[in-house]
Amino acid sequence: MKHSFYHLITLVFATIFLIQCDSSTESSDYSSFVATLGKDTMVIERIKMMQNEVHAEVLIRTPRTRYSKQHLITGDDDNFISYISETYDPSDLEGDAILVTKMEIEGDSLVIRNKRDTSEQISKIKYDPSIVPWIDMVHWPYQLVTERMVASQEKKADQNMLAGRRARIFEFRSVGEDSVSIKHPSRGTMMARIDGNGAILTHDATQTTRKLIVKRGVDLDIKSLAEYYADKPIGSLSGAGSSESTVHGATIKLTFGQPARRGRELFGGIVPWNERWRTGANRATHITTDKDLKIGDLDMPAGEYTLFTIPAPDGGTLIINKQTGQNGRSYDEARDLGRVPMKLVENSESIELFTIDAIERGEDGVLQLKWGETIFEVEFQVGG
Repeated sequence: MKHSFYHLITLVFATIFLIQCDSSTESSDYSSFVATLGKDTMVIERIKMMQNEVHAEVLIRTPRTRYSKQHLITGDDDNFISYISETYDPSDLEGDAILVTKMEIEGDSLVIRNKRDTSEQISKIKYDPSIVPWIDMVHWPYQLVTERMVASQEKKADQNMLAGRRARIFEFRSVGEDSVSIKHPSRGTMMARIDGNGAILTHDATQTTRKLIVKRGVDLDIKSLAEYYADKPIGSLSGAGSSESTVHGATIKLTFGQPARRGRELFGGIVPWNERWRTGANRATHITTDKDLKIGDLDMPAGEYTLFTIPAPDGGTLIINKQTGQNGRSYDEARDLGRVPMKLVENSESIELFTIDAIERGEDGVLQLKWGETIFEVEFQVGG
């Protein structure tokens, strides 16, 4: 579908307006959530919450753009009855769904069916009447829980949420009069500001691996936005980066996740000063050397290690750990090889994707961690 220039401008400004809106401006039964990552709009949700049903339309732009219709039915006691999600190609919204997910009760089991084209996968878990579906990057299920907390005057809820084929506990805790913390079982803790009915007004996930900021807005034409964004996917949130170099006869290989800046404040912002950082994204950052190195005052035998950091305004600390193969959120201090100081260098250009390199500088080698206008450096020698 082709849009006029005026229509495109209207859509863009509508999105900006929605991000600024509060729930007090709503004029229909539908509201919206707009989730941003830095300067990029990542997710748009159009939601209608009713006593026993939730209707939602969701537009997600990573790694590709996709549009889904979601429908949850519950009983008068809030017990789960059924859930269906139909996902469409946003450039062909009148076509058949490319993926259909159904969750239904059969006996004492909850049956999950995922159908793509002619292929169907079926799995079962034990039925828990209180279960709520969890959909990655989608936020209306959190509001379902916060509304129930307010209605029951409960200050906490250990909510069983179904992600794919696995149910996990999410911890909801009241914080003050108008906020709730939501602890994801593996990604960290989010904060939601709510109104008197438990509706989420803002949702801050900047202390988790997702780092989204979500704001509530008014009803919107999500299908037009889906068509507009159909050919504008964001891609992977954090791709896989790697570098390999020869430094004074040593072959040094580095693999790391590559989060993008996306207009955000980096060190001292999304990466706090003086706190241990996974140093990238996704899988832990790995370094392999085929020769012994001396990094700072630390002897590093040839082999494979993982790297973590504690960034600080004066440089901070590089941590070299002997555990390998783990996710970047998994860190065992007891397995540290050692720690060495880093030097902070200001960069004249901005680097969008987090990058690590090993380079030669005179008779030494230098490990460089680069992101935005900042470079952290650690000098080393080959052969100890």
